[in-house]
Amino acid sequence: MPLAMSLFKTLISHHFHTLFKPQNPLHRSQVINSFLHKSLLCSSLFYSSKTYSPRFEDGIEPAEDNDQKENKKALDVIFKEAVSERLGENAESSESESEEENKELKSRLRELEREVRRLKAKSSCKDDLKKKESKKSKRKSLYAVFTNQESYIERHAERIKEEPEVYKELSPDMEVFVNHLYKEGYFNNANFMRGNKLEFGCFESRYGRDFIKFAAEKFGKDNQEIAKWLSGSDLKKVALFGCPSLARKNIFAAKRLRKVFEIQENTVCTKCVLKQSCKFVNQSVWKGDTKNLNLAVVMRVITLYALESVPPELAVPNEIKVSVSKLLKEVLKLSQSIS
Repeated sequence: MPLAMSLFKTLISHHFHTLFKPQNPLHRSQVINSFLHKSLLCSSLFYSSKTYSPRFEDGIEPAEDNDQKENKKALDVIFKEAVSERLGENAESSESESEEENKELKSRLRELEREVRRLKAKSSCKDDLKKKESKKSKRKSLYAVFTNQESYIERHAERIKEEPEVYKELSPDMEVFVNHLYKEGYFNNANFMRGNKLEFGCFESRYGRDFIKFAAEKFGKDNQEIAKWLSGSDLKKVALFGCPSLARKNIFAAKRLRKVFEIQENTVCTKCVLKQSCKFVNQSVWKGDTKNLNLAVVMRVITLYALESVPPELAVPNEIKVSVSKLLKEVLKLSQSIS
């Protein structure tokens, strides 16, 4: 065996030397053919020498060759496996992509639904506003229908929308009276006063002015005995002037005051500048005590004049203002003397 291997190596080295040596092309082809012939002889000789080994005689092949043969697979099988793996990867990727697309579509649909709801809400609000405006435009008073002019209420409502309410400072007489009400505890429940301290700037709002009216009327209910000591002449002047406001309670308070002095309603209503918008023109008061003077009624009427909470077209003369000031001072003195 070693002799055969050494002989094979020498032949190969010799023929490689002759093969790569530059010669005639015809001679080179002959050399190549001779080299192939000799190499085949050597390989057959080497093969015959291997067959004489005891392992090949017994027909036993090396274990490594058997393992390699077992591991070898056909090309079509390998191709099918590779294709199936690729298809599986593509299927998984396509499934993941489809799931992501579905999620995006669902989110877009939700956004569209929300947008549709918003648009519906806006359209419904606009429709409601249009209906209200149409109803308001359709409603007209008899005065507006027959005279083809707007009534006082319509003009007054438009004026309130256009012009904001500006409250003047309290008069000196009213500040003294409010201070007395504060000391008597009539502003204990006023949540607009910081730290329960009296500040006249708090009464520049509608809520503050309304609270003064409420406190003055409550004071009148608690001190009814003062009413019989008040000046009748000043009260009658205030009663003859008319109503200080178009609110129902204020109108009937003024009518009760006129009823005490037996003043006819037509004598006051005919010259009143608010009669076109008043719903209670020439109506008298019959219910309740109309013979005795009620201090709560008096306080409701004179407080409106003192706060100047009257309609702008109602011009209050100085004579009425003086009478109101006298009545406030009398109420204050009488309440202090009683307490």
